[in-house]
Amino acid sequence: MAISMTRTLPDLSKMEPLDGTNFKRWSQKLLIFFEQLEVDYVLFTDPPEFTTQTTDTSTAIITTSQTDSSRREDELKAKYEKDNRTVRGHLLNYMTNTLFDLFVNHKSARMIWNTLESRYGGDDAGRKKYVVGKWLQFQIVDGKSIMDQVHEYENIVADVLNEDMKMCEILQANVLLKKFPPSWNDYRNYLKHKKRDLTLQELISHMRTEEANRLKDKEISNSSFSIKANLVEPSDSSKDRFQRKGQKFKKNVQQKSHKGNDRKIQKNKYQCYCCGKTGHKAYQCYQRKDQQKTNQKQNPQLNLAETKEIIATVVVEANLVENKVDWILDTGASKHFCANKELFHEFYEASDGECVFMGNSATAGVMGKGKVLLKLTSGKILALLDVLYVPSLRRNLISGSLLNKVGLKIVLNLIR
Repeated sequence: MAISMTRTLPDLSKMEPLDGTNFKRWSQKLLIFFEQLEVDYVLFTDPPEFTTQTTDTSTAIITTSQTDSSRREDELKAKYEKDNRTVRGHLLNYMTNTLFDLFVNHKSARMIWNTLESRYGGDDAGRKKYVVGKWLQFQIVDGKSIMDQVHEYENIVADVLNEDMKMCEILQANVLLKKFPPSWNDYRNYLKHKKRDLTLQELISHMRTEEANRLKDKEISNSSFSIKANLVEPSDSSKDRFQRKGQKFKKNVQQKSHKGNDRKIQKNKYQCYCCGKTGHKAYQCYQRKDQQKTNQKQNPQLNLAETKEIIATVVVEANLVENKVDWILDTGASKHFCANKELFHEFYEASDGECVFMGNSATAGVMGKGKVLLKLTSGKILALLDVLYVPSLRRNLISGSLLNKVGLKIVLNLIR
């Protein structure tokens, strides 16, 4: 009983043709293909040569063994010629037109293979300069996937190493560090100040994590950031104040008179959001003026929108109960920062000499980190974890992005 076995062959339809600069990759792909077809022996062995036996017709005795031997020789010769045609056809089909015209008259696949290997596969100083120049000119750009470009860099490094040029992994990592795009300058400066040298694989691992965090932060900022505001209808004077110069509005006398009558009718329909009475606007309310006088004597307070899991705010500066040090909500900060060691509820000394990079490219040393408990004006306790202790800072900073990550919503209240 015969068992038919299907063989999976590589797809060569998208393989780039040989042009003289890609012989190593081209030859390896075709060699794998020939090995699976079991015809690769044609590239490394000479065609079989068989001796012809001359006999006298009067005395020749043809035995059965001699007949079988000649039949086997004919079969091997026919198989070699068939496999040679198969290999030769594939070699010629995957060449550029110039090389095809050069080798089309060669009938031996082994001769074509040896000629190509001696011409393009040997050591060549020009090819070494080419791959080194490609390695030095490589640059990561914004707008493309960072990891895809890193894999391209790894392939270039592999080409350099294949040319028998030695290069340590620390050098590979430091060169890649120089290829960062402008948007990664802060992260590059952070890695430069690390005391321990990173290998190429360690650097790639850090870059993969950083890119994933950036994509996650971008999704959060685009989807989960919502702003609420109380709006007051502007007065006529404010409308005139913000009109752009040069705009022309065509109005006739009848339209002005009709609008004037409509304003008189609608004036009594306005409802003040301060006192709830109709007939005047919020900026005309006496109760609001009294509130403004009292608020001028007090410092600004934290406005909170509270639900089961939401404590959020968008303000510039806030006074927190039982804390004499000001705290600033910074939506651009990636960590919580505290300059006063006495405010820490739990504190751990720093041992690795970590640095903080500011927006003006300045650095500040981190002396430790810990947990800070903030008591808000509503009486609730806001716990900040992994707060970095940086004594050189002038203000304490609360990271708005970290509040978003833990499910806190930032709400903006506009008071007029």
